[in-house]
Amino acid sequence: MPFIIISPFLTKMLSIVIGIYAITLFPFVILAEEVDQYTMNHELIHFEQQKELFVVGFYALYAYDFVKGMIKYKDKHLAYFLIRFEQECYEHQNDLGYIVDREKHSWKEYEV
Repeated sequence: MPFIIISPFLTKMLSIVIGIYAITLFPFVILAEEVDQYTMNHELIHFEQQKELFVVGFYALYAYDFVKGMIKYKDKHLAYFLIRFEQECYEHQNDLGYIVDREKHSWKEYEV
């Protein structure tokens, strides 16, 4: 399980490209404030994705997807939502049993 940090200061400092309310930076989940179970589920899915790709691979693909989206659409919010990892998290964040049944590398099912 990740270490949970609640810090509005940290989330504000990390909001360089896009505003951050919650972020998983293995092995931490950093939150601006207490969050609901669905937001936490979203971040825990990211935690699993990061473990699968040995952290560095996750960040490399995440950055690649974001840059590709920016080049194609020139819209940082759209680019963010098209990142394969975000697609998986947003699709399943309301399914609180998803992590238990989730197959490894499920993010591969999403197109960028």
